[in-house]
Amino acid sequence: MKKAIHVLEDDADISELIAFLLAESGYEASIFNNIASFKQHGGKSVPALLIIDIMLPDGNGLDICNAWKTDPATKHIPILLMSAYDDYRHDVRASKANGFISKPFDIEVFMDEVGRQLGA
Repeated sequence: MKKAIHVLEDDADISELIAFLLAESGYEASIFNNIASFKQHGGKSVPALLIIDIMLPDGNGLDICNAWKTDPATKHIPILLMSAYDDYRHDVRASKANGFISKPFDIEVFMDEVGRQLGA
């Protein structure tokens, strides 16, 4: 059975690239372009990994991360945060995220980090 990964990313090009990379590596990716759609659809299933962009059109990805990490039902799920702004590294360290990916990202580094979070 394929491991499910939820991706919360508002940039269509980045979402498409991530979906392609994950599918090519045998994962099942669900892409959400804003927090509202994620809460409506993504919260109904528990993924093996959650990848969240920090700056979203309708909120802050750090809030989603911290909500999932404080919920007993989802706190065990690894979360990778992404941002084009390295200034967020400090905020990520203060959050409960399992890792940070700086955009633009190297594809091999990205996939290595996904594998590391999933224990592959």
